Amino acid sequence: MIKILKLNKNDFSTCYDLLSNNYDDLIYFKALGWTDQQFKKQFFKNIFYGQGLYINEKLAGFIFGDIIKYKNVIDYEILLIYISKEKRKLGYATKLNKKVQLNLKKKNLNKIYLEVAMNNKKAINFYLKNGYKKSGTRKKYYNFYTYKVDAYLFEKIADE
Repeated sequence: MIKILKLNKNDFSTCYDLLSNNYDDLIYFKALGWTDQQFKKQFFKNIFYGQGLYINEKLAGFIFGDIIKYKNVIDYEILLIYISKEKRKLGYATKLNKKVQLNLKKKNLNKIYLEVAMNNKKAINFYLKNGYKKSGTRKKYYNFYTYKVDAYLFEKIADE
């Protein structure tokens, strides 16, 4: 049985453990700055919002980011979408993405935005497939060991 549930502060270690189960993913995300302490810090922010995907009561993926409120609307910045390796290409990331959009529309969602490393082709294809539009580039934004990589900026207006 599949459930998508709101994440809370105490879920940071479970999410980090899921990511840590795949050594290549762990190294990649650590290179981006996602240490266990950064996970904890993110989950304890007042503007944190995330959803976890559970299959038979076991965490299989998650999405999280920041809710930015202004006037009577909100924007959502996706910081990380992650699906365990054995559950990829089954539509679960799309389900998480849609669930966040649906829940935040009730709170007057204006748009969702994010940045992604230009060499992360799978993520770029995912966002394009899900209606995000490239809105800009941050030159040499990410530090990868001995080199820098541009970040592509994507956004999606809530009603599109």
